Amino acid sequence: MELPEIFGEAGGLGVKSEFKKMMKKKTLVPILIALVLGLLSIFLMKRDDSSSIRTELMDFAVKDTAAITKIFLADRNDHSVTLKRKQNGEWVLDDSLPPRPDVMKNLVSAIHSISVKARVPESGFNNVITDLASGGIKCEVYLADQDKPFKVYYVGNQTADALGTFMMIEDSNVPFVMEIPGFNGYLTPWYNPVKDIWIEPVIFRLRQDQIKSIALSYPSFSKWSFSLERNQDKFQLSVPAENKIYTSIDSVAVDNYLALYQNVFYEVPEGRLNKQTKDSLFKTVPLNEIKITTMDDQEKGILIYPMAINESSIILQDSLGNPLKYDVDRMYGFITHDKRWVVIQHYSFDKLFRKGDDFMLKNRRIR
Repeated sequence: MELPEIFGEAGGLGVKSEFKKMMKKKTLVPILIALVLGLLSIFLMKRDDSSSIRTELMDFAVKDTAAITKIFLADRNDHSVTLKRKQNGEWVLDDSLPPRPDVMKNLVSAIHSISVKARVPESGFNNVITDLASGGIKCEVYLADQDKPFKVYYVGNQTADALGTFMMIEDSNVPFVMEIPGFNGYLTPWYNPVKDIWIEPVIFRLRQDQIKSIALSYPSFSKWSFSLERNQDKFQLSVPAENKIYTSIDSVAVDNYLALYQNVFYEVPEGRLNKQTKDSLFKTVPLNEIKITTMDDQEKGILIYPMAINESSIILQDSLGNPLKYDVDRMYGFITHDKRWVVIQHYSFDKLFRKGDDFMLKNRRIR
């Protein structure tokens, strides 16, 4: 039956129009629902599917860094460092050396702030797994009173844009691209397990009130040798070549000299010296030796040897064109309290090479 027959021709046209609109809406509803569901499924497939991964496989960061008592870093090239926090809060490297503050700060910052940036795409998944297994840096983080590490993960190379770092929790097979939010760069250098990177290049870092005595000896020029020894609240000067002790000396000159030992650095650790070369140097006469005794009776010192001309030398001839035998910019140093060889600069050390005469009052110079 036609609509006009029921409702009449006059009103039927309007009702028929409304009916058609209603039917169109009913037809559109399932279409819209299907469209929404389709878009939702696409979104779910496209979004990062980290939510389907166990939370512990994504949990790298240690938020309570004050509770960290030890950090161990190692790679497959036999490099490793152990960093321990003492009761006073200071960090120590391999039980003996102070680590560089800037390097230590970066590592602790990374351990605290790293977060997942993205999952590794399927196209690079196998390569990342292989690289982490063969060349990743192992990081173990220990908390107070724990024998087992609280976190263990592996740190790999940077992403192609150098804005992310590949990492993976131990016993996981799901690597991630990690970042520190707000930091533009990759984090691998912050986990460096090479000991030399961690060692602060300090030979002496002493205030005047920490120095009990200091002695400089010149084996080839014994008349220059001297020692300054604390006698109550003043220093006295000993000159072995004269077999004399001077109690009335230039206190300003002494203060200025001791102030030089607040920060004495070496240039680089000398890794190129083989055992034969080291033994050979020990058999030669050093240029000089610095010995310091601290107020708590610790012994610190350095033996200084000339460096022969080498491929790194800049000046090869003297002012007359004669070839030089020794480098005029650098020397070798053997730090006696650390048992380490280093390269030192004349620029840093020549100001330390004083003579006893430099501390005498003007009217009592040694002749």
